Amino acid sequence: MRHIRLGSWPVLTLFLLLSVAPSAWGATDHERLRHGARNRSQGKAAGVSNAPRGETISVLGARREGLVPKASSAATKTDTPLIDTPDSISVITRAQMDQLNARTITEALHYTAGASGDAASGYTTRFDEVEVRGFQGAAGADEFLDGLRLFNGAAYATEQIDPYLLDRYDLLKGPPSVVYGQSSPGGAIVLTTKHPGVDPVHMVSVEGGTYGYVRGTGDIGGRLDRDGHWLYRVAATATTSGTQDLHTRNERFAVLPSLTWRPNDKLEATVSALWQRDPRGGNFATAPAVGTILPNPYGQISRHFYPGDQDFETYKRTQAFIDYQLAYHFTPDWTLRSVGRYANVGATFRQVSAAGGLDSDDRTLERVTYGSEEHFDTVSLEEQLVGHIRTGALRHAILIGGNWQNIRDSSNLYVGTAPSLDVYAPVYNQAIPPLTSADLSSIQSVSTNQEAIFGQDEMSWGNLHGQLGIRHDWSAIDTRSVVGGTSFDQPNQATTWRGGLLYAIDKVISPYFNYAQSFQPTNSLSYNGTPFIPTRGRQYEAGLKYQPTAFNGFFTLAFYNLKQSHALVPDPVPSHAGFSVQTGGIRSRGVEFEAHIDLWRDFNLIAAYTYQDVTYTGASGSLTGQRVAAVPKQQFSLWGHYNIPAGALRGLGFGLGVRYNGNTLADNTYGYLASGYTVLDAQAQYSLGSLMPRLKGVLLQVTAQNLTNKLYYPGCLSVSSGCYIGANRNVIGKVTYNW
Repeated sequence: MRHIRLGSWPVLTLFLLLSVAPSAWGATDHERLRHGARNRSQGKAAGVSNAPRGETISVLGARREGLVPKASSAATKTDTPLIDTPDSISVITRAQMDQLNARTITEALHYTAGASGDAASGYTTRFDEVEVRGFQGAAGADEFLDGLRLFNGAAYATEQIDPYLLDRYDLLKGPPSVVYGQSSPGGAIVLTTKHPGVDPVHMVSVEGGTYGYVRGTGDIGGRLDRDGHWLYRVAATATTSGTQDLHTRNERFAVLPSLTWRPNDKLEATVSALWQRDPRGGNFATAPAVGTILPNPYGQISRHFYPGDQDFETYKRTQAFIDYQLAYHFTPDWTLRSVGRYANVGATFRQVSAAGGLDSDDRTLERVTYGSEEHFDTVSLEEQLVGHIRTGALRHAILIGGNWQNIRDSSNLYVGTAPSLDVYAPVYNQAIPPLTSADLSSIQSVSTNQEAIFGQDEMSWGNLHGQLGIRHDWSAIDTRSVVGGTSFDQPNQATTWRGGLLYAIDKVISPYFNYAQSFQPTNSLSYNGTPFIPTRGRQYEAGLKYQPTAFNGFFTLAFYNLKQSHALVPDPVPSHAGFSVQTGGIRSRGVEFEAHIDLWRDFNLIAAYTYQDVTYTGASGSLTGQRVAAVPKQQFSLWGHYNIPAGALRGLGFGLGVRYNGNTLADNTYGYLASGYTVLDAQAQYSLGSLMPRLKGVLLQVTAQNLTNKLYYPGCLSVSSGCYIGANRNVIGKVTYNW
């Protein structure tokens, strides 16, 4: 019954606000509204670039932080300067996304230390398969939107938000369970949607490029009344495109309207809604290892290889949610926050896939059909009390909260037959039997309920900053399977904590140390039908942050040792093939460096380097001491962008980037490697207002990914299941009008 009590908190919160607020609901001074309520609810987020109002940013658009963020709430759920936060955080701002024209989370993270998204998905965009510090959840790293979890279903339905609807990404590295609950130990991707602001937003764009890519976007917002009590924003996007396989398509339509009410400088409430429809989702397939990372007597398999059939291929997904964010400032030092979301996701999936590696003739691929019909509903609620107090010389930022979330998922899984395919002379549109009830392999319903209470204290004494947090989670997973009779319950609970110390020397150099834990339930059974217990993670990290005063920049250096216990590894008993035992462990040790530099307001640099040694430890059987597959040991990236500030070429800007990803282990059986690779990206833009004043606000932009069209294989599922083909050269032209 605890979830009922937590779920009623928003009602009690609203009742409290309605009872105490009316006396102050008159008109307020505009500047108090703008700098009072807004800044208390979002801290320094609206102005962390410290740039004067007239500063020119390299890509035109709405509210800008530039490429050098100075604050983040990802690690603490309170806006704290990065130089004072004893955690490793990477921030990708809207300006950086626009400059790179990032169309997926993976593309947005290309110039970020500690994260990799290509190795587990190649060029496909259906899911966000991101690894953080070598760890990946069931469908990529854990993602949180405006503070609340984005969920994955039991099969192929997931919540995935179009990047155009987002204002920024924060990548929190290391176990995040104290602030986010059940999570992978590698870290969390914290997403922030576009919300209303006092400053008006008026922007539309049209773009097109490789493989018939066409996209239109719009972002409109501002005040509904003169005093700014009511604010609105509507962001929308529509995309259609062919894909690299030359047989499938991607299509998406999404709209995110939001409305904010600020009756005074104490209360702020925002309601948002999302509708996102993917009528087509490309493909999510691999190519055989023999002919990609391994030699084949018939040569290299085409970079456009498609193992499926376009008449059978189906991926349709519809997502919708409505959420609210409410903040009431009792005093300048105490704030009550309430956030909640209801989401609904449905997906239909049909695909022809490889049934294994190539036959002995090195060219025939046996295939099977897979399918699913899935739907889930989620409810998430969180209440927070945030306060600032002093105890003698110590200053405290206190966070106390409770969280409840529930997902109810139902899915039907199908497995059928399909004719084989000659990978060097493929014949498509073959007769493929439709999936019927006779092909049902699973009819499953899963209900997951999680409740938590947490507390955090951020302490400051002069230049010394400390952080201490603790959380207790209750988790209950109820799985019911019609086929196979594997119904089971998994009640679990866990306490996690973290602590950190940082010494900020003149707000310029900050050495720090932290310790953090994670907790993540595992929804599966052993061979004898015993449910697995949650995995646990723990990390020690030391690092250095540098924020120079001579120019606008931010540098981070981190050393970490991260371990996960109770990891699943293959059951060593031969008759138990396909099952796992929970005796394994995974250790990730590494070094990360990242720099964001904005020189002279016209020259930007982003640099990142990652070294990570991710191996199996403990009683992991034959895997002990081996690398974890599909995780690169080294990554390096460098992006530079320059705007010509004066002269005949004023308004012209261009950028160039290089990305290196080291080799990855194809699987843990044969020890084959997918080679490392280096690709180039480029960008150019021109502001037509520099040529003709009446065209002010019109920006022309061209971006190119993998400029040299290098063929590479970023990672493999296994030698028998195949490898992903890397993204070919993509060139996109874009016209943006901002007024």
